[in-house]
Parts: sequence; C-alpha cells; structure tokens
Amino acid sequence: MLRSVKGVICQGPKLDSGYFLHASARAWLSAAVNQDVQISAEKPRTVFRTNESNPASHAEQHEGQHYSIPLQEVKVVFPHGLPYRFQMQMKTFNESCLMVRKPALELLGYLKNTNFAHPAIRYVIYGEKGTGKTMTLCHAVHYCAKQDWLVLHIPDAHLWVKNCRELMQSSYNKERFDQPLKASTWLKNFKTSNDHFLKEIKTQQTYMWSKRESTEKGRPLGEVVEQGLTRVKNASDAVGVVLKELKKQCPLGSFRLLVAVDGINALWGRTTLRKKDKSAVGNYVPFLWLTKMEKPKGRVSPEELTLVHNLRKMVVNDWNGGAIVTTLSQTGSLFKPRSAYFPHELLGKVSTHWTLSFPSRFPITVSESLRAVISIILTASGFNIREPEQKKGERNCCFSATPTPGSWNGSLRISDTKASLPAGTDAF
Repeated sequence: MLRSVKGVICQGPKLDSGYFLHASARAWLSAAVNQDVQISAEKPRTVFRTNESNPASHAEQHEGQHYSIPLQEVKVVFPHGLPYRFQMQMKTFNESCLMVRKPALELLGYLKNTNFAHPAIRYVIYGEKGTGKTMTLCHAVHYCAKQDWLVLHIPDAHLWVKNCRELMQSSYNKERFDQPLKASTWLKNFKTSNDHFLKEIKTQQTYMWSKRESTEKGRPLGEVVEQGLTRVKNASDAVGVVLKELKKQCPLGSFRLLVAVDGINALWGRTTLRKKDKSAVGNYVPFLWLTKMEKPKGRVSPEELTLVHNLRKMVVNDWNGGAIVTTLSQTGSLFKPRSAYFPHELLGKVSTHWTLSFPSRFPITVSESLRAVISIILTASGFNIREPEQKKGERNCCFSATPTPGSWNGSLRISDTKASLPAGTDAF
C-alpha cells in the first residue's frame, strides 16, 4: 500500500516555476526573467569607477562614475567642508571617492570659460535634500584647487547663526557681535588650504589690533591669520581683514579666487541667538535658545554678526578675477518648511537681486546612481557577487529607499559596512 502511494506521488506531474501563481503573475515573472537575460546579453556590466582623478579632464563620458582623491590631498583641499557621513565612508573604506554628476560637469564648463575681466558670476546650486548639492560644491572646490585658485570655502554657513557658545561685543563696531571660536576655527582651516598664497599676498594698509599690536603695510597676509589664531579675541576682525584684502587684490590678476559657500541662505535668514540684556556691555554676552514659549526680545539678527556682515560683502559681485559658487540648504533654513528648496522659498526677496546663473535641480537618474553607490560599496568591501544577485538587490533598494543619494547612504548604512564583514575579512 505504501509502495503504491509512493508510486503515485513520484509519478505526479512536474510543476513549472510559478505554477502556484496567478496566470498574470506567471506572465510577469517570465517576462521579467526574459528581460534580465536580454539586458545581460545585450549590455555589458557598467563600470562605476574612473581612473581620471583630475576634475579638469572630466567630461560627459564620466557622468555617474566615481573618481578617487588621494587622502593626503583631501587633508589639504578639504580640511573642512566634507559631510560627516562622507567622512565616515572615508574612514571605513580608507579612500575618498566623489561621484561625477551632470550639474558638476555643467558648472566646471562655466568655470573653464570664465572671462575674468567681467564681474564675478554667482552660481546657485539648489535641489531637494540629499541630492548631492554639497558634494557638487566640493567637486568645484577640488577643480579650482587643482587649477591653483585661492579657495575661500565656507562650509555650513548656518552654523554661524546658531549653536554659538559665546558672543563677544565687537571692539571695532559696538553694534556688532564677534564669534571668536568659530572665526579662529575657520582661519585655521583656511590657512591649511591656502598657506602658499598667504606667504605671497601682502597687505595694502596697516591694521591696528591694540595699542601695542599691529600689522604693517606690505606684510604677508599670513601674519593677519596668525593674529587671529594667537589672539582669539581678534579672530573675527582678522577674518574681515582677510576677506577685504582678497577682494581688493583679486582684480589685479595675481591669483584667481573662488568663493564657495554651502548654505548661503543662512546669511539672510533668522538666528537662534539672542542677547540676555540689550543694554549689556561687556566682553561676553551669553545666548539662550529661542523656543515657542519665549518672547524674541533682544534677538541677534544676522547683520549684527561680524562674520555674516563681512561674508555678505564678499558674495556681492562687485569684483572680478574669480567666481562665487553657493548652495541653498534646507538645514540652514531656520523656521522654514522642510519641503522648501527653491531660491524664492529659501532666499525670499534676496533672490530677486541675485543672478541665478546656475539654477540646477539635479536631474539624477535613480537606477544609475543607486547602482554606482552599490558597486562602490561592494568593490571596497571585497565582496564578489554575481550580477543577477546584485541586480535583485538593486531592485529591492529602489523600492525600499527614497530616490536621493543621501537617503540611500542611510538605508545602506555605508559607515557600518566594515563592521558587518565576515570574521577575518578586511575591507581591502
């Protein structure tokens, strides 16, 4: 009896793949399999890394590919300005890779054909959160650094209008407030990137810091930077002097100047800083957070901050010999909707006075960008995954993540890749 039952079971019809699926589902499955086979047969596996590390040589054929920057070069060109998540990737994979995006290629084309006899053109990069605005700005900074431009990089301008631990009343103008710690930090990074320029550029006038200290006319501009580093109290004024001298001497043609500001809209927004007492006169004025329950009495406006006041004058294109590249950031838009990203939403009335020479919305191709990110992770991690399995993972990521590189980095948890490797396996 058991033998006959076994024979019936063994002689049963063989079920094809997808037999228990609905007819429409089986048709879709077979079409998907045939499509994958056809794609793999017609199109070879795409390469998402290029050996061309010079941004000046990047062209349309490099779009969507990653290029490497030597880590020693990163320390000089980007002592600050790289996003925290990108720094974690560098630490995990022990390399620095930037994606060549279409907006960056367009911007580099404009910079290559710049007429330096005309006023500096202002380029505004904007887009939704996580679309790569900061990395596109870093691509432009790297290009100008390789072309021996003097780079004046202001990363995260919104940090100048919030989270300030201390304000100091300016000795130059009693109606303004200095931020000595933030100013000294910026001067330190600025010196790292442009040390050789600071030795060649000379001051065009004498600057008095106190009754005993001064910087004479004709001295290297590096002495002004050192004054801000050794005398932190004078750091904000030293930043103002550096910006003033660069703006005056750039039209002379001795150097090319790039002003790169990430989150330019913070300079015309609102701050979270306020004075405890309007009539307070002293060295330090503490700040309090603005909450919905507090009345905004004695709040500090952006134009009252010395750093913001000087930077506003720097982005006015009344000088020639360089370019101004900026980004609009939702992070720096205090008291603004998170969904806002257009210039008229983040800049307000200021946008009507600005020449939006580069209004790019980052036309990112979802599938190609995701494949580039996944390929870089797998290559750096040392995994050898067959192409069908990789394509299946790419499709799952497309469904599970929002279509922006920033969200993909968070979903894929790139910073934890090395920690998740099998025992005894290194990232390289």
